[in-house]
Amino acid sequence: MTPVRDSPSATLSHRSVAAYRGVVRTHGLVDHVPGAGPADHLCWIYENDADLDAAARRFLTDGLERGERVLCVGERVIESLRTMSPPVPDLAAALERGAVETMTLDQAYAAAGPTRPEPQLAYYDTATRRALSDGYRGLRVIAEVSGLAMDPVQRADLVQWEQLTDQYAVRGAGFAAMCAYRSDLTGEALGDVAAVHPVVRSRAEVSSFRFFVDGDRLALAGSADTFCSERLARVLAACGVTGGAVLDVAGLEFIDVGACRVLARWGADLQARSIPLAIIGATALLQRMWRVLALDRIAPVTFAESAT
Repeated sequence: MTPVRDSPSATLSHRSVAAYRGVVRTHGLVDHVPGAGPADHLCWIYENDADLDAAARRFLTDGLERGERVLCVGERVIESLRTMSPPVPDLAAALERGAVETMTLDQAYAAAGPTRPEPQLAYYDTATRRALSDGYRGLRVIAEVSGLAMDPVQRADLVQWEQLTDQYAVRGAGFAAMCAYRSDLTGEALGDVAAVHPVVRSRAEVSSFRFFVDGDRLALAGSADTFCSERLARVLAACGVTGGAVLDVAGLEFIDVGACRVLARWGADLQARSIPLAIIGATALLQRMWRVLALDRIAPVTFAESAT
Protein backbone atom coordinates (compact mmCIF):
# COMPACT_ATOMS: atom_id res chain seq x y z
CA MET A 1 0.00 0.00 0.00
CA THR A 2 1.18 3.52 -0.78
CA PRO A 3 1.35 5.80 2.29
CA VAL A 4 -1.17 8.63 2.11
CA ARG A 5 0.18 12.16 1.81
CA ASP A 6 -1.24 13.31 5.12
CA SER A 7 0.07 10.35 7.10
CA PRO A 8 0.59 11.08 10.82
CA SER A 9 3.72 12.85 11.94
CA ALA A 10 6.45 10.94 13.69
CA THR A 11 6.61 13.65 16.35
CA LEU A 12 4.16 14.57 19.07
CA SER A 13 3.27 18.23 19.43
CA HIS A 14 1.45 19.82 22.33
CA ARG A 15 -1.30 20.88 19.93
CA SER A 16 -1.73 17.36 18.58
CA VAL A 17 -1.74 15.91 22.09
CA ALA A 18 -4.42 18.39 23.09
CA ALA A 19 -6.63 16.92 20.38
CA TYR A 20 -6.59 13.62 22.25
CA ARG A 21 -8.54 15.06 25.19
CA GLY A 22 -11.54 12.95 26.10
CA VAL A 23 -9.97 9.57 25.32
CA VAL A 24 -10.20 7.42 28.44
CA ARG A 25 -7.49 4.77 28.44
CA THR A 26 -7.06 1.59 30.36
CA HIS A 27 -3.56 1.46 31.81
CA GLY A 28 -1.67 -0.59 34.35
CA LEU A 29 -0.63 -4.19 34.94
CA VAL A 30 -3.17 -6.88 34.04
CA ASP A 31 -3.49 -10.65 34.19
CA HIS A 32 -6.14 -10.89 31.47
CA VAL A 33 -7.00 -9.14 28.22
CA PRO A 34 -9.08 -6.06 29.09
CA GLY A 35 -12.39 -5.54 27.34
CA ALA A 36 -12.00 -3.82 23.98
CA GLY A 37 -12.16 -0.05 23.95
CA PRO A 38 -10.78 2.98 22.15
CA ALA A 39 -7.00 3.45 21.92
CA ASP A 40 -6.12 -0.07 23.15
CA HIS A 41 -2.39 -0.80 23.17
CA LEU A 42 -1.55 -3.95 25.07
CA CYS A 43 1.82 -5.62 25.66
CA TRP A 44 1.20 -9.34 26.21
CA ILE A 45 4.25 -11.29 27.38
CA TYR A 46 3.22 -14.89 26.93
CA GLU A 47 4.48 -18.04 28.60
CA ASN A 48 3.54 -20.65 26.00
CA ASP A 49 1.48 -21.23 22.87
CA ALA A 50 -1.74 -21.84 24.78
CA ASP A 51 -1.26 -18.57 26.64
CA LEU A 52 -0.90 -16.64 23.39
CA ASP A 53 -3.81 -18.48 21.78
CA ALA A 54 -6.17 -17.52 24.60
CA ALA A 55 -5.10 -13.86 24.62
CA ALA A 56 -5.23 -13.52 20.84
CA ARG A 57 -8.67 -15.14 20.75
CA ARG A 58 -10.07 -12.65 23.28
CA PHE A 59 -8.49 -9.64 21.55
CA LEU A 60 -9.71 -10.84 18.14
CA THR A 61 -13.28 -11.70 19.13
CA ASP A 62 -13.68 -8.44 21.05
CA GLY A 63 -12.57 -6.56 17.95
CA LEU A 64 -15.02 -8.41 15.71
CA GLU A 65 -17.81 -7.68 18.19
CA ARG A 66 -16.90 -3.99 18.04
CA GLY A 67 -17.14 -4.09 14.25
CA GLU A 68 -13.41 -3.73 13.66
CA ARG A 69 -11.23 -5.39 11.08
CA VAL A 70 -8.58 -7.59 12.73
CA LEU A 71 -5.13 -7.95 11.18
CA CYS A 72 -3.02 -10.88 12.45
CA VAL A 73 0.70 -10.28 11.87
CA GLY A 74 3.37 -12.96 12.25
CA GLU A 75 3.48 -16.68 11.72
CA ARG A 76 2.77 -17.52 15.35
CA VAL A 77 -0.39 -15.41 15.43
CA ILE A 78 -1.56 -16.91 12.15
CA GLU A 79 -0.99 -20.37 13.62
CA SER A 80 -3.11 -19.31 16.61
CA LEU A 81 -6.10 -18.94 14.32
CA ARG A 82 -5.92 -22.71 13.81
CA THR A 83 -5.09 -23.71 17.39
CA MET A 84 -7.39 -21.45 19.44
CA SER A 85 -9.70 -23.40 21.69
CA PRO A 86 -12.59 -23.07 21.38
CA PRO A 87 -12.33 -22.00 17.74
CA VAL A 88 -13.37 -18.47 16.78
CA PRO A 89 -17.00 -18.66 15.58
CA ASP A 90 -17.42 -18.20 11.82
CA LEU A 91 -13.68 -17.56 11.37
CA ALA A 92 -13.67 -18.87 7.80
CA ALA A 93 -16.43 -16.44 6.85
CA ALA A 94 -14.62 -13.58 8.57
CA LEU A 95 -11.46 -14.37 6.62
CA GLU A 96 -13.39 -14.62 3.34
CA ARG A 97 -15.13 -11.25 3.71
CA GLY A 98 -11.98 -9.50 4.96
CA ALA A 99 -13.04 -8.92 8.58
CA VAL A 100 -9.92 -10.90 9.55
CA GLU A 101 -6.72 -10.56 7.54
CA THR A 102 -3.32 -12.21 7.96
CA MET A 103 0.25 -11.24 7.10
CA THR A 104 3.48 -13.07 7.72
CA LEU A 105 6.35 -10.93 8.95
CA ASP A 106 7.99 -11.13 5.53
CA GLN A 107 4.78 -9.93 3.92
CA ALA A 108 4.47 -7.12 6.46
CA TYR A 109 8.02 -5.94 5.79
CA ALA A 110 7.48 -6.13 2.03
CA ALA A 111 4.24 -4.14 2.23
CA ALA A 112 5.45 -1.47 4.66
CA GLY A 113 8.96 -1.09 3.29
CA PRO A 114 11.93 -0.50 5.61
CA THR A 115 11.45 -1.55 9.22
CA ARG A 116 11.85 2.05 10.35
CA PRO A 117 9.14 3.57 12.57
CA GLU A 118 7.94 6.24 10.15
CA PRO A 119 7.27 3.93 7.13
CA GLN A 120 5.59 1.43 9.43
CA LEU A 121 3.32 4.13 10.85
CA ALA A 122 2.42 5.37 7.37
CA TYR A 123 1.52 1.82 6.34
CA TYR A 124 -0.76 1.19 9.33
CA ASP A 125 -2.36 4.60 8.90
CA THR A 126 -3.25 3.63 5.35
CA ALA A 127 -4.51 0.20 6.50
CA THR A 128 -6.65 1.85 9.19
CA ARG A 129 -8.14 4.28 6.68
CA ARG A 130 -8.86 1.37 4.34
CA ALA A 131 -10.69 -0.48 7.12
CA LEU A 132 -12.79 2.60 7.85
CA SER A 133 -13.60 3.13 4.17
CA ASP A 134 -14.64 -0.54 3.96
CA GLY A 135 -17.23 0.10 6.66
CA TYR A 136 -15.39 -1.21 9.72
CA ARG A 137 -15.13 0.71 12.95
CA GLY A 138 -11.34 0.59 12.80
CA LEU A 139 -8.33 -1.68 12.60
CA ARG A 140 -7.27 -3.99 15.43
CA VAL A 141 -3.79 -5.51 15.03
CA ILE A 142 -2.37 -8.59 16.78
CA ALA A 143 1.37 -8.87 16.16
CA GLU A 144 4.02 -11.26 17.44
CA VAL A 145 7.36 -9.44 17.01
CA SER A 146 9.70 -11.16 19.45
CA GLY A 147 12.33 -11.40 16.73
CA LEU A 148 12.66 -7.62 16.53
CA ALA A 149 13.06 -7.31 20.29
CA MET A 150 15.91 -9.84 20.33
CA ASP A 151 18.22 -7.63 18.26
CA PRO A 152 19.55 -4.60 20.23
CA VAL A 153 19.88 -2.54 17.04
CA GLN A 154 16.38 -3.31 15.82
CA ARG A 155 15.04 -2.93 19.36
CA ALA A 156 15.82 0.79 19.39
CA ASP A 157 13.61 1.26 16.34
CA LEU A 158 11.01 -1.06 17.86
CA VAL A 159 10.79 1.04 21.03
CA GLN A 160 10.31 4.19 18.97
CA TRP A 161 7.73 2.39 16.83
CA GLU A 162 5.80 1.30 19.92
CA GLN A 163 5.69 4.92 21.08
CA LEU A 164 4.43 6.11 17.70
CA THR A 165 1.84 3.32 17.80
CA ASP A 166 0.68 4.54 21.20
CA GLN A 167 0.40 8.13 20.00
CA TYR A 168 -1.48 7.06 16.88
CA ALA A 169 -3.93 4.92 18.84
CA VAL A 170 -4.78 7.79 21.18
CA ARG A 171 -5.44 10.15 18.27
CA GLY A 172 -8.73 8.35 17.78
CA ALA A 173 -7.88 7.20 14.27
CA GLY A 174 -9.56 3.84 14.90
CA PHE A 175 -6.39 1.85 15.56
CA ALA A 176 -5.74 -0.63 18.39
CA ALA A 177 -2.99 -3.19 18.91
CA MET A 178 -1.84 -6.13 20.98
CA CYS A 179 1.93 -6.68 20.81
CA ALA A 180 2.95 -10.18 21.84
CA TYR A 181 6.43 -11.10 23.07
CA ARG A 182 7.83 -14.41 24.31
CA SER A 183 8.65 -14.53 28.01
CA ASP A 184 12.02 -16.20 27.32
CA LEU A 185 13.48 -13.03 25.78
CA THR A 186 16.16 -11.28 27.79
CA GLY A 187 15.09 -9.10 30.69
CA GLU A 188 16.50 -6.04 28.93
CA ALA A 189 14.47 -6.72 25.79
CA LEU A 190 11.23 -7.33 27.67
CA GLY A 191 11.81 -4.31 29.88
CA ASP A 192 12.34 -2.00 26.93
CA VAL A 193 9.15 -3.00 25.11
CA ALA A 194 6.99 -3.20 28.23
CA ALA A 195 8.05 0.29 29.32
CA VAL A 196 6.33 1.92 26.34
CA HIS A 197 2.90 0.30 26.67
CA PRO A 198 0.07 1.61 28.86
CA VAL A 199 -1.16 -1.92 29.59
CA VAL A 200 1.24 -4.76 30.32
CA ARG A 201 0.78 -8.40 31.16
CA SER A 202 3.79 -10.31 32.49
CA ARG A 203 4.18 -13.02 35.10
CA ALA A 204 7.26 -11.24 36.47
CA GLU A 205 8.11 -7.55 36.63
CA VAL A 206 10.11 -6.61 33.56
CA SER A 207 9.87 -2.82 33.77
CA SER A 208 9.12 -0.90 36.94
CA PHE A 209 7.68 2.05 35.00
CA ARG A 210 5.36 2.68 32.05
CA PHE A 211 5.56 5.69 29.74
CA PHE A 212 2.61 6.39 27.43
CA VAL A 213 0.16 8.97 26.11
CA ASP A 214 -2.90 9.57 28.28
CA GLY A 215 -5.50 12.06 27.10
CA ASP A 216 -3.81 15.37 26.38
CA ARG A 217 -0.50 14.55 28.04
CA LEU A 218 2.35 12.11 28.44
CA ALA A 219 2.22 9.91 31.51
CA LEU A 220 4.88 8.25 33.65
CA ALA A 221 3.53 5.60 36.01
CA GLY A 222 4.88 2.89 38.31
CA SER A 223 8.28 3.28 39.95
CA ALA A 224 11.29 5.10 38.51
CA ASP A 225 14.66 4.77 40.20
CA THR A 226 18.39 4.70 39.58
CA PHE A 227 18.31 1.06 38.48
CA CYS A 228 16.02 1.84 35.53
CA SER A 229 17.44 5.29 34.77
CA GLU A 230 19.21 4.22 31.58
CA ARG A 231 16.00 2.72 30.18
CA LEU A 232 14.03 5.79 31.23
CA ALA A 233 16.54 8.06 29.47
CA ARG A 234 16.30 6.00 26.27
CA VAL A 235 12.51 6.02 26.31
CA LEU A 236 12.27 9.75 26.91
CA ALA A 237 14.82 10.48 24.19
CA ALA A 238 12.88 8.36 21.69
CA CYS A 239 9.65 10.25 22.31
CA GLY A 240 9.28 12.82 19.54
CA VAL A 241 7.94 15.95 21.21
CA THR A 242 7.56 19.36 19.57
CA GLY A 243 5.77 22.52 20.60
CA GLY A 244 5.53 21.80 24.33
CA ALA A 245 5.41 18.79 26.63
CA VAL A 246 3.12 18.01 29.55
CA LEU A 247 4.21 15.08 31.72
CA ASP A 248 1.75 13.63 34.22
CA VAL A 249 3.52 11.87 37.11
CA ALA A 250 0.45 11.33 39.29
CA GLY A 251 0.72 7.60 38.54
CA LEU A 252 4.22 7.34 40.00
CA GLU A 253 4.39 5.28 43.16
CA PHE A 254 8.08 6.04 43.72
CA ILE A 255 10.82 8.14 42.18
CA ASP A 256 14.37 8.63 43.43
CA VAL A 257 17.20 11.08 42.84
CA GLY A 258 18.61 9.18 39.86
CA ALA A 259 15.29 9.18 37.98
CA CYS A 260 14.72 12.86 38.83
CA ARG A 261 18.05 13.68 37.25
CA VAL A 262 17.02 11.81 34.11
CA LEU A 263 13.84 13.91 33.94
CA ALA A 264 15.90 17.06 34.43
CA ARG A 265 18.30 16.17 31.65
CA TRP A 266 15.34 15.43 29.37
CA GLY A 267 13.85 18.79 30.29
CA ALA A 268 17.17 20.49 29.52
CA ASP A 269 17.28 18.79 26.12
CA LEU A 270 13.76 19.97 25.39
CA GLN A 271 14.64 23.48 26.50
CA ALA A 272 17.61 23.50 24.11
CA ARG A 273 15.07 22.91 21.35
CA SER A 274 12.80 25.68 22.71
CA ILE A 275 10.28 23.13 24.01
CA PRO A 276 8.88 23.93 27.48
CA LEU A 277 8.20 21.11 29.92
CA ALA A 278 5.38 21.16 32.44
CA ILE A 279 5.12 18.42 35.09
CA ILE A 280 1.70 17.85 36.63
CA GLY A 281 0.60 15.61 39.45
CA ALA A 282 3.94 15.85 41.29
CA THR A 283 3.88 15.35 45.04
CA ALA A 284 5.13 18.06 47.38
CA LEU A 285 8.07 15.77 48.21
CA LEU A 286 9.09 15.44 44.56
CA GLN A 287 8.91 19.19 44.06
CA ARG A 288 10.96 19.81 47.21
CA MET A 289 13.56 17.24 46.10
CA TRP A 290 13.76 19.00 42.74
CA ARG A 291 14.61 22.29 44.47
CA VAL A 292 17.00 20.78 47.03
CA LEU A 293 18.96 19.04 44.27
CA ALA A 294 18.97 22.31 42.29
CA LEU A 295 17.51 20.50 39.31
CA ASP A 296 15.67 23.69 38.40
CA ARG A 297 19.07 25.03 37.35
CA ILE A 298 19.36 22.17 34.86
CA ALA A 299 15.80 22.40 33.56
CA PRO A 300 13.36 25.23 34.43
CA VAL A 301 10.38 22.90 34.71
CA THR A 302 6.93 24.25 35.49
CA PHE A 303 5.08 22.28 38.17
CA ALA A 304 1.29 22.43 38.07
CA GLU A 305 -1.70 20.65 39.54
CA SER A 306 -3.45 17.90 37.58
CA ALA A 307 -6.57 19.10 35.77
CA THR A 308 -9.80 17.86 37.30
